[in-house]
Amino acid sequence: MSDAAVEVALHVRAEHGEGPLWDAATARLWWVDIAAERVHCFDPQSGEDSSWRTGGQPGGVVLGASGDPLVAMPDGLATLDRATGELRMCVPIEPDRTENRANDVKVDARGRPWVGTMAFDKRAENAALYRVDGDRATCVVSGLTISNGPAFDESRGRLYLADTALCVVDLFDFDDVTGAVANRRRFLDLSDAELWPDGMTVDRDGMLWVALGRAGAVHRYRPDGALDGVVALPTSNPTSVAFGGGDGGDLYITTSWVDCERRDEEPLAGAIFRCRPGASARPSPRCTSLALDRRKAALDDPAHGPVRSIR
Repeated sequence: MSDAAVEVALHVRAEHGEGPLWDAATARLWWVDIAAERVHCFDPQSGEDSSWRTGGQPGGVVLGASGDPLVAMPDGLATLDRATGELRMCVPIEPDRTENRANDVKVDARGRPWVGTMAFDKRAENAALYRVDGDRATCVVSGLTISNGPAFDESRGRLYLADTALCVVDLFDFDDVTGAVANRRRFLDLSDAELWPDGMTVDRDGMLWVALGRAGAVHRYRPDGALDGVVALPTSNPTSVAFGGGDGGDLYITTSWVDCERRDEEPLAGAIFRCRPGASARPSPRCTSLALDRRKAALDDPAHGPVRSIR
């Protein structure tokens, strides 16, 4: 897989592209540009990339059961009205920590969103990972600096979580029924090489794929932590990965322009790349643990009072 041909799927200079998510029902790739404050939806068939301004840094995007975007905004999860561009708060997360923002959001196989956070100034041990059930966010892991992931391997009862600032990936036992995590231990420590483990995903064979900032590559690791393969990229800072395409065998890779130390030498920094590494994964589940349609109806009811727009 080290010689897997990498192509530019979307020739764009994203300031800090992140959070790719493949929606199988519509054959679209959703992603965010955190620094440019936009949510994007890319159609690989037509090449069209639509986007919406968020008026705040989006940490990621997932989809509700009906396909409505749910954006991880600095103060919580918000629904995006694609017609008007309006964002409406759905689940507050860390409402008392205005120094923090959301950073990455994933949905597990039971339809629950998991939201990581980080401080705008990247202060140490100020962040956490939250599991969202209904309209409640529960802190699952605290004391993080830059939460990235998580990545789920339900068949092995595993959850992987990166703390990018510390250059590490930790492994937890994961109960997919209750959402509980336990038995935290170190899976990867890349601090000697000063590489940044960022967005991650798990393929059908239980291999962990990690976008490694500063390495200019995506690494695949076996469940025992052994390096199993490398996908080299023509830019130094990949940020996240997601499998997609009709058979789940297309690996999409987002990248950053703002994190490049030598921007003049990396004309493709910020592009979205794609390759066929000989592996595949199931598409991301949609979020079903939040009653978004019922909540929207309640918010639209005049008796509920005004709805705050965070657009």
